[in-house]
Amino acid sequence: MNWLIVVAGGQGNRMKLGGNKIFAKIGKLPVIYWTLKAFEKSGFIDKIIISAASGDIKKIKSVIKKYNFKKVLDIVRARNSRQESTLAVLETFKAKMKGGDLVGVHNAVNPFIKQDEIAEVFRAAKLFKTALLAQAARDTVKITNEKGLVYETPMRQYSWYAQTPQVANFENLYKAHRQAHEDKFVGTDDAQLLERIGVKPKIVLCSNRNFKITFPEDLILASEVLKTWTE
Repeated sequence: MNWLIVVAGGQGNRMKLGGNKIFAKIGKLPVIYWTLKAFEKSGFIDKIIISAASGDIKKIKSVIKKYNFKKVLDIVRARNSRQESTLAVLETFKAKMKGGDLVGVHNAVNPFIKQDEIAEVFRAAKLFKTALLAQAARDTVKITNEKGLVYETPMRQYSWYAQTPQVANFENLYKAHRQAHEDKFVGTDDAQLLERIGVKPKIVLCSNRNFKITFPEDLILASEVLKTWTE
């Protein structure tokens, strides 16, 4: 079985909307609608679990009911961080998720994901045990030290902008999150946690339209994308 965890517990402070950005409108519909629609449509996703802040659960349930999203199995209360929230979902459903089941983790505010991208990242995860969608770096990436001085410039052809979903089999994803929790290690994404336990993710190229809505200008870009979105 293929599972998807949609992490929707952020407060969207950088958006300055006064609430969770998953409810910001793209066209006439909230961001969370477009995200759930993509995975509801995908033949690769069997069950969806949403991680959300307590105060947003009722509103999310309203969206699910209104648009008849049948794959959403449950909404789990988000914890203090994205990483803790993902672990909470894995803990909650570890009795139902089998070791070989694939589990994807996706940002609720990455609404523009193509059907073939969902398929390819899950296929790659089955083959390589873990995979993630990413965009090829368009700019030169600089790695600095704690003083802001450059100490490494990775070759651009080997540099990527990580996106979601990030997918792994349940056994490895759960192990990676448990290990990070025990070590009190806070990573930047799920892929990094998997790297820490020696599981190397496979990169799957995605379009630049699969971006995370973070800043107010991203909503303007999202509105433009929607004009030609056919997925």
